[in-house]
Formats: sequence, C-alpha cells, structure tokens
Amino acid sequence: MDREELLPLMSEDTKQYADRVIDVFNAPFAREMGIEIESIAKDQVVCRMSLKPFMINSMGRAHGAAIYALIDHTFAIAANMVYDGTGQSMEVKYYRPATGNMRCIAKPINISRSLEIFDVRAYSEEGKLLASSTCTAFIIKRPE
Repeated sequence: MDREELLPLMSEDTKQYADRVIDVFNAPFAREMGIEIESIAKDQVVCRMSLKPFMINSMGRAHGAAIYALIDHTFAIAANMVYDGTGQSMEVKYYRPATGNMRCIAKPINISRSLEIFDVRAYSEEGKLLASSTCTAFIIKRPE
C-alpha cells in the first residue's frame, strides 16, 4: 500500500501519521497473511483479512494463530500510529470458530506516558464476535 491508497482510508486527524502507518502495514508477515486496512481514526483502527488455505486448522476452521495475527497487527497499527511502541502483553479470548473473512477493530482504552492499552475485537463476516483481546504496548520513543 502506498500513501495515495492509504489517505482515503484515514480520518483527517490521522493523515499526518500516514508514513508511520505504511511502515507498520508493510511488515512482511502482515503482507503474507493478507491483512488489509479498512479505516483509521484516532479512536479506532479497522483491518480485515480473508482466510487462505494455509490458515485452516485440522477441523477445517481458521487456526487460532490466524485470528491472533489479525488482532496483533490491527493492534500494531493502532499502537504505532503516533509513537514507536512494542507489544508488552496480550490476552486473547476465543468465542467461536472462524470459517470465512474476518474484521478486526482496535480502540484505545488508555494512553499514558509509557503504555498504550487497547481493546481489540475480531468479528466474522456476519458480524459475530470471534475473539477479544486487551493489548498493551510499551512506548519506546515519542516523536520529537
């Protein structure tokens, strides 16, 4: 994704962070997983992912790691949009299996001087809650 593709997906108050978002979005793992940005605002980052054959578990459903990857990368975009951060902790609760496309929403719970905490939820294409997570990032560096 380049800047011209990203800017229409961003709210006006986040467009100044486009280059930072592009850097996180273009991580090789996320590209391989097929994670896409749907929209970005200060109070919400939304990503989506279509299941690929290698993401299926032995029961014919999405592997938990695929759902985790979508949650983690949506969180990464939200947590690194303004500051350089790194994931500190993440607890995921799974509610139902995924069998199709997924959508993930990350919303900030609290941002302090050293930590960013987000509520991140993954949904099925029908809008059913698949998994939820509280994700914490440690702020490594604030912009000068």
